[in-house]
Amino acid sequence: MKLIKILSDKVQIRTDQQEFSNVRINDLISITDGTAELVTMVTAVTDNDAEAGISDDDFILGGTSIKVVECSIIGSVHNGKFSKALDQYPTTDITAREINGEEFSKMISRPDSGFCIGKYAVYHCPAWVDGNRFFQRHSCIVGNTGSGKSETVAKILEETSKLPGANIIVFDIHGEYRELSYARNISFSSAMSFPIWMFGFSDMVSNILKIKEESATVAMSALRKCYKQICPGGNEGKPVYFSYKKLIDHLKGLNEEQAETGEFYKTGASAGLPKKVKGEYNGRLHSIISTLESKENDARLSFLFQDADQSYLAELILQILGNDKPVKNIDLSNMPHDVAIAVIGAVTKLIYGVQQTFRGGDITPVTLVCDEAHVYIPNNFQLSASERRMVEIFENIAKEGRKFGMTLFVASQRPSELNKTIMAQCANFIVSKLNNETDKSMVKGVLPDGNEDIIDSTTTFSPGEVLVIGDAVPIPLKIKVELAKERPQSRTIEFWDAWRSGGSLDLVKGIDRYMNA
Repeated sequence: MKLIKILSDKVQIRTDQQEFSNVRINDLISITDGTAELVTMVTAVTDNDAEAGISDDDFILGGTSIKVVECSIIGSVHNGKFSKALDQYPTTDITAREINGEEFSKMISRPDSGFCIGKYAVYHCPAWVDGNRFFQRHSCIVGNTGSGKSETVAKILEETSKLPGANIIVFDIHGEYRELSYARNISFSSAMSFPIWMFGFSDMVSNILKIKEESATVAMSALRKCYKQICPGGNEGKPVYFSYKKLIDHLKGLNEEQAETGEFYKTGASAGLPKKVKGEYNGRLHSIISTLESKENDARLSFLFQDADQSYLAELILQILGNDKPVKNIDLSNMPHDVAIAVIGAVTKLIYGVQQTFRGGDITPVTLVCDEAHVYIPNNFQLSASERRMVEIFENIAKEGRKFGMTLFVASQRPSELNKTIMAQCANFIVSKLNNETDKSMVKGVLPDGNEDIIDSTTTFSPGEVLVIGDAVPIPLKIKVELAKERPQSRTIEFWDAWRSGGSLDLVKGIDRYMNA
């Protein structure tokens, strides 16, 4: 066995057929010269009688090669313990051996505080995650649809819920976590409102009414005038109570307003009466009034228009941010998609604003779990002004949130579409099955050196198998995630079984629900 190449992140060895006869992809190999010991992961194995594909320039030492083993360097061993740090590299005079299960267990130390997420797939020993390092830095979980992301998130939530002061808020796009016994499920509906003034005037106009200020100057001017009349002490960017009905009434008044000219009719039936002309907005607000009324009459949006005064703000924040329950699940599955995204933005803005008011020992840490994060935290430069404002909230949390005890745990099936600033600030990545090359390239681009090659191995992962890469785990090796006791409500439909059962569709009921939604 001879070393033929050593780079800063890779090692290449050549050997005969007897050495490493059972070596496989992802196996760990120890390489040492007696002074420095590296831990490497096998990424390629080539049998080659004639040294095909290996140029003369690749050789440090001569000789005939029968087998070539290529490895990525993932760390080193100090005093029998694995470390990601590399103090020095071995010389070319090395010995190499496969790391067995017993040696691996001794190398991997259990953190002082953390949780077991499952077992290492090859070595069958517990895989521990350092709780402090996982939650005090931003984290990201990515993988194809059906790869087990929700199951992994549920396992992490369940383990964290055992802590008496845990405080996690989940933005649940699909309603997968609504049944968890340790979570308070917050579903905005007829039973629980999210009054429209909670968005703040500016975000209500842009995100709910869909009015673009730059292209609807007359409507915006009228709206702002009416808002100031009914809410004289209001702040357009803050959730200050105002009456939506009064806003519509004031708009109708402006739409019919007439102004006196200062002159009077001298003759006829109007003699003595003041002359009037149309007001500035007279007849010009029919469209905006219709928009406001249609929103109010939309049955799907009834939770936005229930009567609730300013005191409701404190009540709702206590429901969302209070840590009497370890997990608060904001179930967004029953509302229109565009409104759900606006609610996420408004709630995040509120939470971050409140967290910023605390200092030092008064801070209670909180983590936001952002399901389907690429939908509302996209990497897209064509965003509207309102969409950009919401993305900036998350970017600010990613960059500054730690000092206020606030971190993100984002989940996405399309990491290539996820905001790059968010990705760059993540210190921990959970990677399940990934097939798309663009997505894999995006993940590789934000990982520490030496971890890029192992991402390619995720293509062959089964559901529930993940790589955990980052500060919170000692080594990036495939883990089989243990199923949580309380599992998420998956929306995966077994097509073949459903068709085989021969059920029939009640289309009349479906049409009725659609028309009355």
